[in-house]
Amino acid sequence: MTILNRRTLIGGLAASSLATHVFAGTVTDTDVIIIGAGVAGIAAARQLKTAGIRTLILEARDRIGGRVLTDTQTLGHTFDRGPYWLHNKATNPLVPLARQAGIGLIESSYENGGIFDKGIPSTNPSWKDANEAVVAWEMRQLLPFARLNDRALGATLPNPTPAQRHVANIFAVEMGEDPSLVSLQGYYNLEAGEDLIPETGMGPLVQSLAAGLDIRLNSPVSTLRWDGAHGVTAIGSFGQVRARKVIITVPTGVLASGSIRFDPALPIAKQTALANLPMGALEKVAMVLPSPMPDLPEYALSNSHIQQGQYHALVSSPNKRLITALIPGPMSRALHVEGAAAIEAFALDILKNVIGSQAQVHALSSTNWQGDPLALGSYPHQTVGHAHARKIYSQPVEDRLFFAGDGGDDPLAVTVGGAWRQGQKAAQTIARQLSTKRR
Repeated sequence: MTILNRRTLIGGLAASSLATHVFAGTVTDTDVIIIGAGVAGIAAARQLKTAGIRTLILEARDRIGGRVLTDTQTLGHTFDRGPYWLHNKATNPLVPLARQAGIGLIESSYENGGIFDKGIPSTNPSWKDANEAVVAWEMRQLLPFARLNDRALGATLPNPTPAQRHVANIFAVEMGEDPSLVSLQGYYNLEAGEDLIPETGMGPLVQSLAAGLDIRLNSPVSTLRWDGAHGVTAIGSFGQVRARKVIITVPTGVLASGSIRFDPALPIAKQTALANLPMGALEKVAMVLPSPMPDLPEYALSNSHIQQGQYHALVSSPNKRLITALIPGPMSRALHVEGAAAIEAFALDILKNVIGSQAQVHALSSTNWQGDPLALGSYPHQTVGHAHARKIYSQPVEDRLFFAGDGGDDPLAVTVGGAWRQGQKAAQTIARQLSTKRR
């Protein structure tokens, strides 16, 4: 049974070969503006291009990809600073696209895991105990009225046993947040399944999918005007560009922060939904070992850290030389305040408890998504009592403002697969509307 997989730089990758910089006065009007050249924006633009609809992507960064960022230079290894897995290979729309692009895909499974204390496999609990606790939790959620009233995901384990603390750890890593802050109903609606890893990293896949699209880099939108009868107007340092419709793929937390001013303001229901889709705080620390550790499982956990509520997972790369620590929620937020050295020291401490105190690391590098003003975190979750926030966020406003991304109402939400489907869905709706008007 698969559990965790519910979910210079290459990254958005060689973006200059795919997109052009834009200066004031050079942007022309178009049919559809897409704000953001991440996965959702690229999916939408491809769909609209196929339908013959003029589309322009305005991207605030100097690269494409958004939170997809594959780094091959810092450590001399492929380090996906953002998304790493293609979750749920059976339904993930990016799986066939990766194969069409000739990108190899590696099987990944949480069954290949282990729990350790001071370099020795844990017996209290064992890996088997933890997985049985996961199955028991899943079965309890099938009971009548188990999810009738929304509550905190963490509240489903009020007095956790040592094995159940590993269940809470799964919740935290999957959602990037403290389970006590996450909606149970929202979590349970997410789809689980076996994962795949792109051999090249996620960045080259995104690069291949963005080929041929009209993407303008270094073009942050400061104001989106949607009053009157003339569609929408995006305003920024690039000047102004008008369109009939807009697809907004900016992370929910960034939208909630007011980074883009809407004129007039968004409806209260939309603002409330955005406020209840905050960004999680998962950060990564990649560590290069002196030599491969072929016996280390794909997923390794430090039992003593988890028993203290210090949630994490260590993920071994296919070559068993690069180990990446995933650090979510409260620990991640606290360490972020202290700085990169603190989160890297914490990751090294976890590694030493997993493989032994003799563990050495030749090089390491950490992410800082919480400090990135264009991300403000890892990926969004629904707060307790707001299990419908994704649905409200995903609804268009006056058939002019469309919203798409990993915060959308999709069983693959919080993943690149969900973001892709949401971008496609918004574009398909727009294509139908515009083709009808042309008739």
